[in-house]
Amino acid sequence: PHPFVSEDGTRKWRLELDDGKSVETVYIPGWVLDEEEGKARRGAVCVSSQVGCTLKCKFCHTGSMDKKILRNLSASEIISQIMCAKSHLGDWDHDDVYAANRSVTHLVFMGMGEPLYNYHNVRQAIGILTENDGLRFSKRRITLSTSGVVPGIANMARDGVDVLLAVSLHAPDNALRSSIMDINRMFPIEDLMAACVDFGSKPAKRITFEYVMLDGVNDSLAHAEQLAELLLRYKIHAFVNLIPFNPWPGSPYKTSSNNRVHAFLKVLEGYNDPLLRAAVRWPKGRDIGAACGQLATPS
Repeated sequence: PHPFVSEDGTRKWRLELDDGKSVETVYIPGWVLDEEEGKARRGAVCVSSQVGCTLKCKFCHTGSMDKKILRNLSASEIISQIMCAKSHLGDWDHDDVYAANRSVTHLVFMGMGEPLYNYHNVRQAIGILTENDGLRFSKRRITLSTSGVVPGIANMARDGVDVLLAVSLHAPDNALRSSIMDINRMFPIEDLMAACVDFGSKPAKRITFEYVMLDGVNDSLAHAEQLAELLLRYKIHAFVNLIPFNPWPGSPYKTSSNNRVHAFLKVLEGYNDPLLRAAVRWPKGRDIGAACGQLATPS
C-alpha cells in the first residue's frame, strides 16, 4: 500500500490483514550527529502488536476503537510491518546493520495494542528480528513499550528478553493514573515500580518512562516534582520522555502549552541526579494521524 506522508517526512501505512482487519505502522525519520563519523541517518519503525487495544487509555485513539475487532498479531504479521517499511524505503540495499545510509535503524513496539498482552508472538518476533539469519537488529535498538503489565515485565526478565523497556506512566500517583489509565487499578504504581527494579536498569540501559502532557490534568510543576521523587525513590536509571498530547477526533484533552512543557522539563532537570534524565519528544506525523496516541483503523 502507498503510505500517508507527513510534511516532516514521517510515513504511515495502513496494512490490511488476511482476515480483512487492518493495523497501522509508522516510519519516523531522524538524524543524529556523531562527532567522529559526521551526520548519520537514524529512523525508527513504530510497530503494532494487536488490532485495536483492550486497555482504553483515555488519551489514546487506539483505545477508542471497537473492542469487537481486537485480536493479537502473529509473529509474521509483526515482522511484515518492518519488511513493508524497508521495501518502501529501499532499505534492503543496505545489508550492514550499522550502515550510515540505512533508513531503518531502530524498532519501537509503540504502535497499536499492548505488546505484553501478546507476549508469545512479540517475543518470537523479537527473536527473529535479532537473529543473524533474520533481520539482524541489535537488542539495543529495539524498544518495547508497555502500559504497565507487571506480569509481562516479569516474563521479559525471566526469559532474557533484554531489549530496551519503556513504560507508559503518564501520572505520578495512583489516583490520577487510575483516572486516565484503567490498567492502574489492576497494576498500581508501587507494583509497576517494583517490576521495573526487578527488570533492571543501568546508565547505558535506562528504562524510559513516557509521560503525555495533558493540559490542566497532569502537567503542573507539583506533578513534575512528584514524578522525579517517585523515580528517584526506587533508584531506577530512568529516562523521562515528555510527550505533548497529540489530538484526535473526539479526544477529551488539550495539549499542554510549550511553555508548560519546558517548565515541567526544567523541574526534572533541576534535580541534577545522574539517575534521572529527561527530554521532550516533539510530535512527528501529527498531520497524518501518525503521532503518538493517534493510531487507529476504521471499524
